[in-house]
Amino acid sequence: MSDDLTTPAGVESRLRRLVTDLTLAQQALANARDAEVEAKHAFEASRRRAIFSGDCPKVTRGGYTTADRDAWVDEQAKTQRYQYDLAVARREAAQDHLRVVRDPAEIVRSLGASVRQAYEIAGSGR
Repeated sequence: MSDDLTTPAGVESRLRRLVTDLTLAQQALANARDAEVEAKHAFEASRRRAIFSGDCPKVTRGGYTTADRDAWVDEQAKTQRYQYDLAVARREAAQDHLRVVRDPAEIVRSLGASVRQAYEIAGSGR
């Protein structure tokens, strides 16, 4: 059912639905942020484990370079890096969704003010 946005009751009905949508979008964003932080910590922990591993190439003159060591560490942590990148993308998508939901709410809120004013003028006999 579509709300009649030319009446105060219709505007209020639409705003109630939009507030629900905003709340759900905010909760999804909060969950995505939590998941991103967890993924970041897992990634950083895997890098630390790799760099302190006995198998990690030791940088020496004429031996392994820091680039060799860093490449080895990156290879060990690639799965956690991928999970972290996905978590960042999910959080960004949740932020985008919140913006998409918020914009129509602002429009309906502004429209509601205009509709209320029109009804007040019509009711006053001006």
